[in-house]
Amino acid sequence: MNRFGDSGSTSKNGYPDCEFFSPTLSKEIYLMPDARNMSYAEIQQRIKDMDAERVELETALQAKRGEEIKVLADAYAKKLQAGGFSISEGIKALAPYDTSTAKRSGAAPRPPREVETGTTYKNPETGETWKAGAKGRVVGWLQAQIDAGKRAASFATEPG
Repeated sequence: MNRFGDSGSTSKNGYPDCEFFSPTLSKEIYLMPDARNMSYAEIQQRIKDMDAERVELETALQAKRGEEIKVLADAYAKKLQAGGFSISEGIKALAPYDTSTAKRSGAAPRPPREVETGTTYKNPETGETWKAGAKGRVVGWLQAQIDAGKRAASFATEPG
């Protein structure tokens, strides 16, 4: 038995000799001991080791991401220059593909909702009542009062 708890039988390429082994997985991951055969302290240590490895991998991933975007940007810049275009023209051409900006980028942000879900509001002129739901528009008469500068709470008949 080796340190991974198996017989150590491997194929000619050095990976475990079994039909479902994926060469994309490392030996360390594939041959990880079964947690059912580990003590509490061993499991805790393994989790600690894996957390440290995760941090290392995430750091390496971000570094690779940065390298790859630089390679792509360099290739795009060369293609733009070869075609007689400026970098700023290329950036403008990419704008429709940018999914990171909000769809309402030109509009002002919405103000917070004035009414409270579950609260009933009463129109003092007509006696009409309206109960605020979690979604949907505020009833017209109440929205008109809010737009006129009045507080929705002054029309509440019962707390939410």
